[in-house]
Amino acid sequence: MAIAIRLTRAQLDQMIAHALEDAPIEACGLIAARNGVVTEIRRARNAENSPYRFSIDPLETRRHEEAIDAAGAELAGFYHSHTGSPPIPSPTDIRMMGPFFGPPFVHFVIGVADRANPEVRAWYIQDGQPIEQEFEILPG
Repeated sequence: MAIAIRLTRAQLDQMIAHALEDAPIEACGLIAARNGVVTEIRRARNAENSPYRFSIDPLETRRHEEAIDAAGAELAGFYHSHTGSPPIPSPTDIRMMGPFFGPPFVHFVIGVADRANPEVRAWYIQDGQPIEQEFEILPG
C-alpha cells in the first residue's frame, strides 16, 4: 500500500490533543499539505456539538480554505474523533462526509475511547466503503 500522506509527530499530536480536549464531543478539523506533506493542522468547531457526529460550518470551512490557499498549500483532508468507538468511519460519517473522504482527501479518525492510548487511523472512502490508508510520521 502506498503512503497517502506524511506528517510530523507534532502534527499528529495536535490532532490527538484536540480530540482529547473536546471529548466527549467529537473534535474535527482540516489538514493542509504541499506535495503530500502536511503543512498545518487547522482546528474547526463541531457545529453538531455531538459525541456521535460532526460537521463543520461551510463558512468556517471556506475561511480555512482561504488561509490554506494564502499559505501556498492545499486542502489535503480532514480529521475527526470518535470518543466511544474505534477509529473507523461510521455509516453516519460515510453518509455525511462521503464525498470529502475519498481521494485525494485523506481522512484521519482519532479514537479516544481509551484516553490513555489514543488510536489514529487514516482512510479514503471509495464507493461508500472505508479503505484504510498508510501515513508516514516524519522526523521533526
